[in-house]
Amino acid sequence: MADRTRQYEVLTGELIVRSGPDQGVSRTLLVPVTLVGSHAKCDLRILDEKVRAVHCVISVTPDGPHLRSVGGTTTVEGQPTTSRLLKAGDMLTVGPVKLEVHWRLPPGPTTNSSAAMKRPKLASIQTASKAG
Repeated sequence: MADRTRQYEVLTGELIVRSGPDQGVSRTLLVPVTLVGSHAKCDLRILDEKVRAVHCVISVTPDGPHLRSVGGTTTVEGQPTTSRLLKAGDMLTVGPVKLEVHWRLPPGPTTNSSAAMKRPKLASIQTASKAG
């Protein structure tokens, strides 16, 4: 009998501080919105005069984490951006601090799952039902 207790990989995501006084600190991206800035209520707080109160926002979307710069210049892989989908390994620069994106989606359907099966086109189903 097949083992029905299948282990699933969970969605994981985080920002890791790669430079500055908080190097090594990480912040989970598994909440709907992460605020990055200098304000006390930001989820990831960067205390520097170049960093706005709310500098950028990272929201979790079905396609992955999405960055929106709202108060200051944010670069991703050295390119200034106002809005962009992030991917694993991207390096963000907020003021003097570099942040690395870690993001992993659970695995997609396998070839043995029903989600990956080819489905007949609607026209072929209708033709078959008229013939019978």
